[in-house]
Amino acid sequence: MTADEVASHCPTCGAEYRPGLEVCADDGTRLVIGAAPQDPPEANSPPQAPVDPPVRWVAVASFAREEEARLLSGRLEAEGVPARIDPEGRADYYGPGTSAMLGQPIRVLVPENRELETRLIVEELERT
Repeated sequence: MTADEVASHCPTCGAEYRPGLEVCADDGTRLVIGAAPQDPPEANSPPQAPVDPPVRWVAVASFAREEEARLLSGRLEAEGVPARIDPEGRADYYGPGTSAMLGQPIRVLVPENRELETRLIVEELERT
């Protein structure tokens, strides 16, 4: 059906009709004069949830040993701050901590929006 043949459309389902009809044959809704909008509303589709922006992770501490990094990460998690280790799941060829001994520290990362809170927690831990 071309646009010049369309006399009305259903505002509920978007179906278009030629002149002479007043009610949608599918759902009984009163028709609206003119062509249907490009994206007709979908009656049964749920509203779309907003998409969260990607999380930017920042380093708040670095350690020579993975065990120390995991201790801090666990403490932060216990305080409600998401934390992770970078690099995750390190497997050193010559044993644990070898990469750190070669100048590659193991970092503790937290979401950027939790950095200040995390630094306060770390400072408190250093005082005790």
